[in-house]
Amino acid sequence: MWERVRSWLFPVVCLGCGTAGVALCGICGPAAGDRIQDAVAGTSLTAAGSYRGLLRRAIVAMKRGERDYLDPFAALLAEMTVPGIPLVPLPTTRGRSAARGFDQGIELAARTARLAQTSWADVLEKRGIAQRGLGRRARLASGGRFRVRRAVVLPEVAIVVDDVCTTGATLTDGIAALRGAGVAIIGAIVVARTPPGGTWPTIVQGADHNASRLERDRHRRK
Repeated sequence: MWERVRSWLFPVVCLGCGTAGVALCGICGPAAGDRIQDAVAGTSLTAAGSYRGLLRRAIVAMKRGERDYLDPFAALLAEMTVPGIPLVPLPTTRGRSAARGFDQGIELAARTARLAQTSWADVLEKRGIAQRGLGRRARLASGGRFRVRRAVVLPEVAIVVDDVCTTGATLTDGIAALRGAGVAIIGAIVVARTPPGGTWPTIVQGADHNASRLERDRHRRK
């Protein structure tokens, strides 16, 4: 009921152009040519775009509790999945989830899996303090923040899902926890990537320039 009332009182419009009905339209959001290919924890990383401009503003709004950006982000992530490979989200802390009203990692994985017609597994839990406000060195130094939840069924292989990759420390921790439990990680997908070490990673300039295993497998299985 509240969602219906909220949509009537505060109609959703695109952050960039004002198009009604969507928080970030396909024109204003990143295109396939904006994808960034990188590597983290020994596996391929694909980001829908760079963490700047409209995409950054949309992600910040989501982190402040705006649910309307979840579906547009899920649509971006769904284009980077591999058919039949389960998705595993990196959850936030309970405190963050309670303050925000939702866990963006879990929401993104669930919505992405539905769009991509694949499965997802909520098997990790996060402990410790949030990394917001920490410098690069502090982020990289903090480890062991994820552990596998008790009494869960683990997939044999998985793709890790998160919203933003900054230093790669969060993804590295999550991947390490999953590998320690015997899960083979074939890649990671995120909505946005910030420049590592002050330089931008390679930006893909077309769908045929997909060097990562994720992209190769996706095209091969079509």
